[in-house]
Amino acid sequence: MLAHYGRRLGLRVDPVTARRAVALAARDHDLESEPGTGPRPFAHRWSAHAGCSPDAADLLWRTVHREVDDTVLWSIVNPEAVPFLDALPTQVQRYVVSNADGRAHAELAQAGLLDLLDGVLDSSAVGIAKPDPRIFRMAAVALGRPLEQCRYVGDTLDGAPRELPFTVLYDPLGIYPDDAARYVRIRKLSQLLDLTH
Repeated sequence: MLAHYGRRLGLRVDPVTARRAVALAARDHDLESEPGTGPRPFAHRWSAHAGCSPDAADLLWRTVHREVDDTVLWSIVNPEAVPFLDALPTQVQRYVVSNADGRAHAELAQAGLLDLLDGVLDSSAVGIAKPDPRIFRMAAVALGRPLEQCRYVGDTLDGAPRELPFTVLYDPLGIYPDDAARYVRIRKLSQLLDLTH
């Protein structure tokens, strides 16, 4: 989608580069000590990895936000998801905590994932967003478990709670540095199966 709109605006960004630039921009945001907020800093980080100017990236992201429901950018189902969820031992509970806009349940249902989960907590429904520890405590209560028995698995670090024993970072592109003190890094969801025993 970004490559399509980029071509319309005269940018030469192929789909693979556009997707990788999104992942790298998110990584940069995670690793900054004081990350900027809002779409403009993200677009600038994206431009550095996509090989275009910050102004061109701003125009592209504004165009996508104006013309497309940009949640589509974050709603592509990973082909590993269903086989992974099916392979999890039954005693492992699966709960999604999402900084979403009230549509997390519907989007997960549409993707065929909702029935594979034990619950979903949408930040807009409760008025608290990750990484606020209260949203994770709410999820733990819903699961009937102490927070210390829960694990955070995410594809970025900015939502990771500091109160949990460890974070699992899903990094399929291998773009994050190793940092055993902060997280366990996996490249495939199936690697989580080794961590659930």
